[in-house]
Amino acid sequence: MDIADLKEKLIILGITVGVFLPIRLVFTSLVSDNWLGSLGLMTIFAILLVLLIKRKKLGKIGIMFERQIRKTIVGKTGKYIILFALFFLFYFGTTLFFMDRGNTIYEEDKEIFYFAIIGEKGYDIDEISTYGLNGPKILKNTNYENLQSIANLDYVFSIAYAVMNDMSQEWISHFVILMFIEQIELIGLLLFYRKTFKPVLKVQTN
Repeated sequence: MDIADLKEKLIILGITVGVFLPIRLVFTSLVSDNWLGSLGLMTIFAILLVLLIKRKKLGKIGIMFERQIRKTIVGKTGKYIILFALFFLFYFGTTLFFMDRGNTIYEEDKEIFYFAIIGEKGYDIDEISTYGLNGPKILKNTNYENLQSIANLDYVFSIAYAVMNDMSQEWISHFVILMFIEQIELIGLLLFYRKTFKPVLKVQTN
């Protein structure tokens, strides 16, 4: 392992996190309480960074950034990073999907589970089966066992995510929305970096 290269990567990561996260936190604190209001901050930061690197305004730091971008993002590693970003985009997207279903389609059952877990309004988690839960709404009367299993999973995940979100005072939903947006921006920026710093093939002329 190239120790110098690893140290350089850690320096770049530290600078990126150390600069970007405070900017987002300050923005959400002073400008918008809604995480959606900070959409595009990463893109603005990244484009500004590329302009400064191209114009040689960042000195040694800019050289390190460009070298690591070419090594990591433009090469095969960049493709793997994009695949990981797509995976997390799918994960956070499905989490939001189930959370929304728990707060809409299964809202009545969610409320019962929530109050039973915290022991309020006369509900008890040990007596949950006696409260006349509605259960899965999709494929409820189907005779296909496999499809019924899918409906049960939909019900379980929807209720679980919605209850956890309520117990966190909706902090989880804010976090998931933020991460979902981050994946979209990340994929776009990775493609932008790959195009911007793509090696130029020199054509030899005789």
